[in-house]
Amino acid sequence: MAAHLKGALPNEIWIRVLQNLDNDDDIADLWTTCRHVCTAFKEVTESIFRERHLPRTRFDFNLGKFPGVRPQTDSRLTADFEFVELSKDGHTATFRLHGDRPEQLIPPTKERMQEYLNNMDIADPKHTIKIRRDVLDGPIPNLAYNKTTCELSCNWRDLFTAFYGEEALARRLTNKWLDSKVAYLVELKAKMRRGEMGAERIISAAISEIGSGEEICRRNARRARMRHQFRGLDGRTWVPERDGDSKKESDALANLRHLKVLASNEAFSDEEYSDEWEDDDDGDEADDSDEEESTEDEE
Repeated sequence: MAAHLKGALPNEIWIRVLQNLDNDDDIADLWTTCRHVCTAFKEVTESIFRERHLPRTRFDFNLGKFPGVRPQTDSRLTADFEFVELSKDGHTATFRLHGDRPEQLIPPTKERMQEYLNNMDIADPKHTIKIRRDVLDGPIPNLAYNKTTCELSCNWRDLFTAFYGEEALARRLTNKWLDSKVAYLVELKAKMRRGEMGAERIISAAISEIGSGEEICRRNARRARMRHQFRGLDGRTWVPERDGDSKKESDALANLRHLKVLASNEAFSDEEYSDEWEDDDDGDEADDSDEEESTEDEE
């Protein structure tokens, strides 16, 4: 590694420390915060993500209904892409259609992929991005599609920046919300001591309150990302209550929760040896106006 931290721990120790930040709660902070500390941290962090997390990045596209084998039946046509290689300059990652599929499904898959990418709806995405156990439906920066080979390519660093920017914002909003609920949780505990509520009701109430708050915060982070995308696209000020579709938003959030639960059960080989949005890289914080708007949405 070219860069060195003078007067600090040896680079080998810092590499070891950063490699140990490998649980699901630490990964977002590793990319959005640690990566920006200095050149040495940036090189180590990108190396970790390139070697560990990029190979576990997947894209899944819902391409709509497709006539089933039996008459008058429909099935969902999907396209799942997995990482295959980096470009020679290391900037672009290529993803290939995963899994075998009947020969008759290949042409419509290629066609519908092209149609979807030509008409992507920021407010109603029909794709998901999965990185290890985290699942979002955000942007895929610098996306290119080869219809002949049915391969996707994108700037993988910008992909992680957009993905973990939204994830970090959701967690910040959730932490702020939890801080605001301390008094509520203390009161629940007091009611249990006074015998006004049983332990089972206390636990149920706390779980319900915390769960609903986290869902609101993730919704608000998703909305902040969409506002950012619309501003970048055409300067538009997108207002979810005015311009969005509450039914589509609710369905999308429910689908993301479901996929995240499924992903949470996956195990990764590197964990066995563990001894071990933002949309621009100028900083780690989300756009201030987006975060303020998100907090207002929550209220």
